[in-house]
This record gives sequence, structure tokens and C-alpha cells, in this order.
Amino acid sequence: MAEFSDIQTREIGLKKTLTAGQLGMIALGGAIGTGLFLGSKFAIGFAGPSVIISYLIGGAIALMLMAALAEMTVRHPTSGSFGAYAEHYLGPLYGFLTRYMYWICIVLAVGTEVTAIGEYMQFWFPGVPPLVWVLLFAGALIGVNAMNVKNFGTLEYWFSATKVFAILAFVVVAAWLVFFSGNQDYGVKNWTAEGASCQTDSPACGSP
Repeated sequence: MAEFSDIQTREIGLKKTLTAGQLGMIALGGAIGTGLFLGSKFAIGFAGPSVIISYLIGGAIALMLMAALAEMTVRHPTSGSFGAYAEHYLGPLYGFLTRYMYWICIVLAVGTEVTAIGEYMQFWFPGVPPLVWVLLFAGALIGVNAMNVKNFGTLEYWFSATKVFAILAFVVVAAWLVFFSGNQDYGVKNWTAEGASCQTDSPACGSP
């Protein structure tokens, strides 16, 4: 098992430039990606109201993992984060695999993000091929990440704040539609209504 002081020494070249506020907002924004909205649409379409249970289970697992990571961060503060912890407690191979598995997840996540952007932009510009938007936003994303840390932190802070405010707005609008709009098509009764989890275009739904 590697001595953690050796790992800290190896990681010492990295500097802490982001503020606590920027880190907090980036952490929130990182959990609210463009793919989340698109993925939620498909999840709700397939599972219906029962998707709430899946989200609760997933949220509980994520909460426990983050609590464990927070404890290790307090015990071993280093810029290497969970890759360094895996290397220290399990061995260099596990540290290597943890770091590269995280890298692969980020690469795949960025792919889903820009793909979702291409689909969303079709609502406003249906005549423009989605590939154009994918390349445009992918280039913008690379440009933002190529900036110095200070400018990156500022931009990410406001981008993440926009996503957080959008989520809050969605919650407020949804609450109004469900509880105050008076429209009988909306309401918690749909959670248990017959066919609530059935997609209208699915063969399993049968004839209307």
C-alpha cells in the first residue's frame, strides 16, 4: 500500500485556484447536464411514475458514495481525489483503473451532452443538421476548457447557475400545473392511473 505522503508529494504541482463558491456551483451543475433532461424523458416514457423509485434509489447510493468520499477528503486532502485514495488503500493498479474509468465516463458523458444539444436545437432550427450543432458546441466546450483556471471557473459558475435556476423554474412551473392550474389532465392521480407507465407509441399499449 502506497504511503499517502508520497502520493501528496507527487500531486503537489497542481494549484488550488477555484473558489469554494465556484466548486460548489460546478458540482451542482455537473449533476444537471443536458443529457439529464433528455435521459429523463426516455426514462419516464419507459417506466412511468415508477421512475421516481429508481431516482430515489440512485440518489441514496450517490449520497452514500459522496459522504464516504467527503470523509476520505477530510482525512487525506489532496488534488488527486478518489484516484489517489484507490491507489493508497487498494494499490497502484486500482488507482490507475479508477482514474481512467473516470476519464472514460467523462468522455462518454460529453458525447451524450453534445448529442442532446444537437437534438434540442432542432426545435428552434429544424433546417440545420444536428451534426452542425454537435461540432459547434463541442468546439465551444473545448475552448472553455482550454482557458486558464480563473476564467474557466467564472464561466462554469454562471453556466451551472443557469442550469440550477432552470431546474428551480421547472419545479415551480410543474407544481403550478399539478396543484393550481385546474387542468384535469395533470395531477398526482396519474401516478397510479391505468396505463400511466405505457408509452402512447409503444405496441404494448395496444389500441387507444
